[in-house]
Amino acid sequence: MQVLVTGVSGFSGSFVARALASAGHDVTGLFRRETNFLAQARKQANIRLEQAGLDSVGGLAGPFEAIVHTAATSPAPGITDAMIVRDNLDGTTALLAEAGRWGTERFVFFSSLSLYGDVTAPLLDEETAIVNPDIYGASKRQCELLVSGSGIPSLSLRLPGVLGPGAHRNWLSGIATKLKARKTIRAFHLDSPFNNAVHIDDIARLVSTVLAHSWTDFDAVVLGARGALPVRRVIESLAQGLGVTAQIEPAPATKSSFILSSHRAIARWGYDPMEIGEMAERYGREIRLS
Repeated sequence: MQVLVTGVSGFSGSFVARALASAGHDVTGLFRRETNFLAQARKQANIRLEQAGLDSVGGLAGPFEAIVHTAATSPAPGITDAMIVRDNLDGTTALLAEAGRWGTERFVFFSSLSLYGDVTAPLLDEETAIVNPDIYGASKRQCELLVSGSGIPSLSLRLPGVLGPGAHRNWLSGIATKLKARKTIRAFHLDSPFNNAVHIDDIARLVSTVLAHSWTDFDAVVLGARGALPVRRVIESLAQGLGVTAQIEPAPATKSSFILSSHRAIARWGYDPMEIGEMAERYGREIRLS
C-alpha cells in the first residue's frame, strides 16, 4: 500500500513510518525540518523522505491509498497561538484537499486528549464532555471536525503521553529524566489509579491493523494503557526499569484525577495495549542507557 506519513521528523511519525515500511508498505515520509529522528528513517528500506510543509503536499507524486497524519504544532517556547492554528488547521485542510484528489481510502489522524480541556469525571472516554480546552486542544478538535467532514474513511486517535525511545514532553518522560538524575519526585494523587499513557509500539501495531481493513465513516477513539495502578506504583515501575530507587513525595493536587477507557478502540479496532506497569518498566529499560 502507498502510505503518506506526515510529521516523520517527530518521535511518533518517525516510528510509525518505519513500522509501516517494515510491514511492507511503500511509505513517503513528509517533514519540515531536520531532526535526529530522520537519521533512523533514512536507514529504513521502503521509505522515501520529502521535505515540504502541508501547504505544499500537492507537489508530492502520489496518489496515496492511506495517510497517517501525525504532524502538528504544539505549545512550546516561541510558538504562538496563531502558529498553532495555522499549522494545525490550515495544514490539515490542505492535506485533506489533496487526499480527496488522490482518492485516499484511509486516513488516520493523531489527535490528543488535550481536546477535552478540563476533565472532572473519574473515567475519560469518547463521550466525556469537552470543557475549556486550550488553543492546542481546540485546534485538535477542529481538525477532527475537518477530518470527519471530509468524506474520507477516517480514524482519530486521541492520545495521552506517548512513551518509547526518544519520547519527550510528557509527564512520564519528565519523571524519567528526574529519576535518572536521582531527583526526588513530587507528584499528586499518588494513591489514585493511573493509566494515562500509551507506548508507540502499541500505536504502530494499531495503525498497521487499521490500514489492513476498509471502513466507510469517521470514528474517534481514546487510547491508554491496559489496567490501572496507583500513581506511586507507576513511578516505581519506571524507576525499576531505569535501575534506580524512586524517592517520592506528595504534592498538592492542581487538577482532578482520572483514568482512560480504551474499550472502544479495543472492541472496534483491535487495539491491544500493554498493561501500565509493564509499559512504565519497559520504557525505563528502553532509555536506561540513553
